Amino acid sequence: QWDFESIRTVDPWGTEVGRRFRGGLRRWNMTVQWWLAAYVHRRGPRQHPLLRNAWTMLCSAYWHGLHGGQHLAFLSVPLWLAAEAAAEAALQRKFGVPLDDLGGWKGSALRGLQWFLKMRAFEYLSMGFVLREASATLSFWSSVHFCLHVLPL
Repeated sequence: QWDFESIRTVDPWGTEVGRRFRGGLRRWNMTVQWWLAAYVHRRGPRQHPLLRNAWTMLCSAYWHGLHGGQHLAFLSVPLWLAAEAAAEAALQRKFGVPLDDLGGWKGSALRGLQWFLKMRAFEYLSMGFVLREASATLSFWSSVHFCLHVLPL
């Protein structure tokens, strides 16, 4: 009746190797992701994806507990999701094909850069989970000049 897929919560390969920020999120804590998508995200305003993502991340932050650093990290996620979507759309306009279909060294370099930035964003945002307190998280982020908040802007 039950198999491994019924209880698997993390896809480490997809989280670590996938190049998209959105994909990395979807492959981490997949059972919670499914619940959030089914009961929170789909009920948000479709015409305002940033608000929809922010509402979903706020619910996820509450799900994880009342730690200010986690809330700061979760509420930074919509910024990265919007930046990733905007960057992929801009690259598609420039090259005339989606990034997935862009060949040659340019496609490889841009996809590699996207993966690199996703991993740095995950590391940066994870400090909210490591430090837990909002003041400690903000102190760390300020020590690196909020660089991974400024970059997606």
